[in-house]
Amino acid sequence: MNKQLELDYSFGYVFDKSKLIVMYPVGSNIINEDEYEMEVEVAFLEDGIEKAFEESDIKEANEIIKPLEMFLMKPSKVIPFVTNIKDASTKEELPKLIEEFDKEYKIKESFIKKGYEVKDVYHVFENVVNYIPKENLDTLNILKIESDKFDMESFIKTTKKNLDEAIDESLIPIKMIKSSLTDRLFIKSDDKDTSAKYIVFATDMSSYSQGILCANKKIIDDLDIDMGDLDISKSIDIGYLVEDVDGILTFKIANFNSHTENNNQVAQIVDYSGIFKTMMIEFVNEFLK
Repeated sequence: MNKQLELDYSFGYVFDKSKLIVMYPVGSNIINEDEYEMEVEVAFLEDGIEKAFEESDIKEANEIIKPLEMFLMKPSKVIPFVTNIKDASTKEELPKLIEEFDKEYKIKESFIKKGYEVKDVYHVFENVVNYIPKENLDTLNILKIESDKFDMESFIKTTKKNLDEAIDESLIPIKMIKSSLTDRLFIKSDDKDTSAKYIVFATDMSSYSQGILCANKKIIDDLDIDMGDLDISKSIDIGYLVEDVDGILTFKIANFNSHTENNNQVAQIVDYSGIFKTMMIEFVNEFLK
């Protein structure tokens, strides 16, 4: 009987801010040793995950990784890897073959040279605090306004009126408190004295119509628009994270998730917001005194 090789595959989720590649195992393939051609396997991976793997496998992996995005932001890319080559019968690892494979498939080595760590997904979940990037989020302010020069009352009142078809006005605004883990994350708070609030700008209309309803009264029908790092769904909308610091209002763009897996309601500040940034700045500027 011909000797067989077992190749283990993983998806590598690249989190640039943390200089981290998170490996999620997606199965194995067994082939006869005399049919194994390293160049063919490398070409298979270079086709990318969409062409090389089943859609169901990709969807499952993405769902598992999703909670990490709350702390590490969205991965910049997902790269397929062969993580191990073994004797299919004895399960003995064959380090020489995987070394040769990595030498030919240079992606992992390239990232390591740039200072990236390659870690197993379960390790990262257990130690996620160690991988949260240290950032200066002041650069993500889309506006800074003296509080006495901004009509917050009218801003909130107009937002409620323009979104009343889609959102209960009692949810505008939502008091928030900054997470102790990362400055990007704010959690819904019952503390009336908190200086941070989330004010929705755009919400999904799929429960009764099509498209995205915005607080400036615009309806976006094209769901293939550039949304940057933002998401939108029945439980996730787009809005402002507003903080009042010593009489200065800072506005950042955030996603608000009304139903996380652990039943929290959280706002996450994003880097890039596509077409929404200009619209959201213009809307705020309407309420300058």
